[in-house]
Amino acid sequence: MNKESKPDRPEWARELAASPFREPMFTEEMKADILNRRKSADLQHSQGLASSWRRRVPVLTAGICALLLLTAVWGWQAFPALRQLVPLKGPGSASEWTPHTLYTENGEPKLQVFAGGDYAAGAPAGAAWFLMSPIEELEGKHARITAVHRDSGTILEELAETEITADMAYLGGPDSSFKDATRIVSRFGLPLAGLWKFDLLIDGKKYGDIVFDVPDGSWEPSPSFVTDRSEEEAKIAPSRGAPPRSVTGVEGRLAFLGMDFAAGKPNKYMWHFWGKDEELTGDLTFTAVKQHSNELIDVFQTEIRPSPMYGADAMLPSMMMLPSPGLWRIMASIDGQLFGSVVVEVR
Repeated sequence: MNKESKPDRPEWARELAASPFREPMFTEEMKADILNRRKSADLQHSQGLASSWRRRVPVLTAGICALLLLTAVWGWQAFPALRQLVPLKGPGSASEWTPHTLYTENGEPKLQVFAGGDYAAGAPAGAAWFLMSPIEELEGKHARITAVHRDSGTILEELAETEITADMAYLGGPDSSFKDATRIVSRFGLPLAGLWKFDLLIDGKKYGDIVFDVPDGSWEPSPSFVTDRSEEEAKIAPSRGAPPRSVTGVEGRLAFLGMDFAAGKPNKYMWHFWGKDEELTGDLTFTAVKQHSNELIDVFQTEIRPSPMYGADAMLPSMMMLPSPGLWRIMASIDGQLFGSVVVEVR
């Protein structure tokens, strides 16, 4: 069957279907212009993003570096084991921290030091400092010795400013490796194990330096022993009848009477000192360091004077607290010089 043919559209319908404009309104030129504008906008946007990121990258990098640095510093401070593995180096090159007890200048010996005993941390050992200059050159000048601990940065004064006098002359014996020198002695008591660098100054100018690798002292808790009144005390007050007392520490040097240490809990302790009157006069400072740590903490400060009692040459009360459990070394220093130490176990 043939499909029915559509009737022809009237003339007015054909006119409506035609464009009312004489020329096309959206020409090829207009289309190209729009596309070019779009590409230019995209390019500017990309360039803006790149410029923005270029400005932000240094800021973000600096922030990340600062965060990493803070994390590293916090970790070094928070974990003693990390401090042992990654010690904080002191100023100067590695060669400056090489242990040496002889200082030379232009190939000639200028300063040599001999420390007493094993000079372990926590115990005064004494040291003799030999300056290879005749007393005539140094008499009347002032010597001073400072020390810095490499791993912790702790600074102390090994020898306060001291005038060099004629009695410091050292002529040396026939077997001496050096003669016509000047000898200065110091207490040489270091609170921490490890590398210590000493600078000897004459009238404020460096004369020479020495580096010691100080071994750690024993961490065995100090023993107890009995101390009693001296014969003189018994004669003065025979009727008191005070019994002997048990103290903890180093017999003939430093000990305390009191309760065991409990972490974070302050308690009273009576300290006993044995020594010469000149040793037992001055500002007394107690510091402490925990095993496997290089952090010194202040524990107690006061003044000390000779006050014989219970066989000791000086006694004084204190209030002390140690912050955490473990083994601690408590050190007593008088006028900045280490006098002695005891080891306690804090529970």
